[in-house]
Formats: sequence, C-alpha cells, structure tokens
Amino acid sequence: MTASVETKRETQGVIASIGSFELPLELDRVHLFGRGGRQQLSFRFAFLEVPFACIAERQDGRPTLALSGDFGALPYTAEDPERRRAVQAVLAAARRRSGLRWAVTPRQQIEVKGDIALDLPLTPLALVVGTVTLLLRAKPYLELLLESLTAPPQRGGSVTT
Repeated sequence: MTASVETKRETQGVIASIGSFELPLELDRVHLFGRGGRQQLSFRFAFLEVPFACIAERQDGRPTLALSGDFGALPYTAEDPERRRAVQAVLAAARRRSGLRWAVTPRQQIEVKGDIALDLPLTPLALVVGTVTLLLRAKPYLELLLESLTAPPQRGGSVTT
C-alpha cells in the first residue's frame, strides 16, 4: 500500500511540473525528472546514408545549431587516382559555394561542418528547420560527393610511383 501511495505522489509531481511549464516548451530549458535545463541538445541521423550529428546550444542567449557529417575515407591515389581527383574537385567546389566547412582530416577522413543561428523559441520545429536549412545548402555537393565516392574503380590506368 505504501509503494502505491509513493508512486502516486511521484506521478502527481511529474504531472504537476509539466502543467507549470510556459508554452511553447523550449527544449533546452525543461526541468524534468531531476535534470536541470540550459543544457546542450544533441541528436544523430542519417541523410543519403551519411551519418550526421547535431548539437544545439545557446551562445550569448541565442540558440545555435552545429551540424557535422562523416563521409568516411578519401580514396587512395593508388586505388583509383581518377576517383580521388573527382572527390577533391567536388570538395573544392563545395568549399567555395555551399557556405559550409568541408575538410579532409589528417587521418584522410572527409567531413562537413556547418553552424546556423536558430529562431526562438528553441522547439523541435526550430531544430528541424535549422538542420534542413544546412542540409539543403550541402545537398548538391553531398550527391556529387557520394556519386564520386561510390563510382566503380577505373581500370586500365597506370599508376606511377
């Protein structure tokens, strides 16, 4: 009997706390289940089979979203010099025109990063709009890059050492 009374009090506490929120709920300012607000939010997803990660946080009181995508390894010259040149050409065009930061890391991994200021209030809709905005800037280059990365290796070429 005591356990059911305690459970009922806990449930009433959660329901009461939800009822005290002002709408719309700002995701980074919600206090639920003992977790304080004002935290960064992070989520992951795949777009065109590329893994992406996003972090939303406040900077000077304004919400911002940082997106990063991982395309895997830059092809080796010895494997397919034409494919490597094609990938590098797409990356160069993407750097110039997309407004995002495209890079090949020292470990030869291809990545893209971008940031965007989000509208207030910081709601799920604001996160989705920010994410889609960044992806739309990158989409033509994502498609070209994926096409270049997945093209079958060229045969018959010579590789000099």
